[in-house]
Order: sequence, then structure tokens, then C-alpha cells
Amino acid sequence: MQFTKVLTTFAGFFEREGIRWAIAGGVAVGAWGYERGTQDMDFVISGEDREKVTAFAESIGYETIHASESFSNHEHPMEAFGRVDAIYVNGRTAEDMFAAATTRTAVGDVIAPVISAEHIAMMKAFAIKTDPDRRYRDGRDIEFLLTLPGINREAVRNYFARLGLLELFDDIDSARNRLRL
Repeated sequence: MQFTKVLTTFAGFFEREGIRWAIAGGVAVGAWGYERGTQDMDFVISGEDREKVTAFAESIGYETIHASESFSNHEHPMEAFGRVDAIYVNGRTAEDMFAAATTRTAVGDVIAPVISAEHIAMMKAFAIKTDPDRRYRDGRDIEFLLTLPGINREAVRNYFARLGLLELFDDIDSARNRLRL
């Protein structure tokens, strides 16, 4: 997948249309400094723009393989354009996520808005809750994010607790502490 081309194509569309957005997922983790392989590009997008985003993706050759109020997944037949996932947020969640996003070097030399380390960790906790098979890969991402200076570990811990994943948080946190020794 040509991440730079996909990012600049979608970013240009978001900017032209005045759509609030930020990078999420594995590319966001990379923007925070932890490089690992990823197979797709994830965007957090204002929920009010869901239909525009789906229409745009389809207009440039992506097939929508899933669409709901909260998520849409788009696959391009050309490997270079790969898969794009959109996470739609509304209300206070949207306000909090977009306010906390920072501009970072995301892919190559492309600078773009990236969701906060706390929000990445929280989204990964939710992903683990819905698909426990993601525990190892996403747990490693969370472990890294918890090492970042200034991260609000208590906010992340509280979110894990709300999901009933406090034991998992404590396991990840103790692994993080072992790495620092």
C-alpha cells in the first residue's frame, strides 16, 4: 500500500470539504514513534460527514465492504491503494478527540492531524474488547503508548476499567514497567 498517496488523496478531500479528521490506528501509533507493520489507513472522521466520505471513497475506486453509523471499511482493487477504514465520531467524543489531536509527521514527510496517544490506547482497548484475538498486537501498541511522556495513564486506565478490562491494563502496564527497568 502506498500510504503517502492514500493519505494525501484523502487529506486533500477532507480539506476541500471542510471535514474534521485525524489519523488513527497503526499509522497513528507510528506517528507517535512506534514503527510496526500495518495493512490499512485508519481515519477518525466527524460522523456528520459519513455519507460524503463513503461517496468519495467509491468515486476513486474503493468498494465499501462494510458501513454502519460508526464505521466503514473500503477496499481498493489496486494493491497500491489498499484498505481504508473510517471511524465516525459524534458529540462529546468528537469534540474531545479532535481537540486533543496534534499535528505530527504521519507517513514519510506528510504532516497531518493524529489522534492523541490516550485516544489511540482507548480505541485499541475497545478493539480488544470486541475481538480478543487483537490482544497481543494492540497490547504492544498500548504498552508503547504508555511510555510516552505526559500521557494521561489514569484516563486510559479508567477507560479500560469501564470496558471491564482492568486486569488487561494492569498486565500491559506491568510489562511496560519491566521494559523500563
